[in-house]
Amino acid sequence: MSRVRARSAAEWADACSNAFVPLRVRSASPRFAATLERVELTPGVSVTRVASAGSEVVRTAKTIAEHPRDDLLISVHRSGRGRVAQHGREVDLTMGRAALYDASAPYRLSFPGRMSEIVLQVPRGLIARTGHAFTDLTATALPVSAGMIALQNLLSSIDPQTSHQAPLIEREMLADATTTLLRASLLSVDRTMPPAVDNQTLARSLRTYIDDHLTDPTLTVETLAIANHVSVRLVYKVFADHLDDSPGDYLRRARLSVAHRQLTSGHSVLDAAVSSGFAGPDTFTRAFRRLYGYPPSALKNPSRD
Repeated sequence: MSRVRARSAAEWADACSNAFVPLRVRSASPRFAATLERVELTPGVSVTRVASAGSEVVRTAKTIAEHPRDDLLISVHRSGRGRVAQHGREVDLTMGRAALYDASAPYRLSFPGRMSEIVLQVPRGLIARTGHAFTDLTATALPVSAGMIALQNLLSSIDPQTSHQAPLIEREMLADATTTLLRASLLSVDRTMPPAVDNQTLARSLRTYIDDHLTDPTLTVETLAIANHVSVRLVYKVFADHLDDSPGDYLRRARLSVAHRQLTSGHSVLDAAVSSGFAGPDTFTRAFRRLYGYPPSALKNPSRD
């Protein structure tokens, strides 16, 4: 369990960056004071109670590039007023309202005065497919449902000061319960509504995910779709319509570009193949020759044709 008190915007930026994801405080009340109490139930799943004076907290594209993260955060507002902005949308936070935001894209949290809330943080991969891309759900008021009511009640009952002393099995069960209730809450969103985010925005999200994970040899079109909570068919359609490419070809060229830089820096063919996400040197060599017209070993031989 971690408990932090902050008396300045700089201290609060450090506290929030350590508790959640790297971010910065753009503004704060002249006589600023804030506290947070956090308990990590299992690696990546945490519950944090926050209380602060007025402030504006932002996670910018530059911060994301420097400190990429793939977490989802759900704020359950308890007192005061606030606002979440992400993907061109904004939602007001009032007592009892819950909103979701995604650490892999820029967002802004604004609080005009003193407020308190509970924040649930989970890795994206723990939330099963719900029929939505998360870009459709951020910065919107999550609907009041049986699942959301149960989730809020559970989060309210988790006291960071005592929960960190609970046996590991109990913390694991609490983490499983929170993620299960969150999935149930997201399933209650009306799927007949048109997507709130156009496919061009989704295309950027898919491309960013590939760029961030291209060295992972298990990354495929199927795992890309699962990670972004969309269908494989939609992934292909979005790439064809907005990137004039296929996801497989984009991933292959991105990996080869990384490998090319490594080869010119003196890495061996095997090292370049493995570290750029290829299953082995043979597959890598064939792909490299098709794209560049010569084998990767030729980069070490200036006399190539």
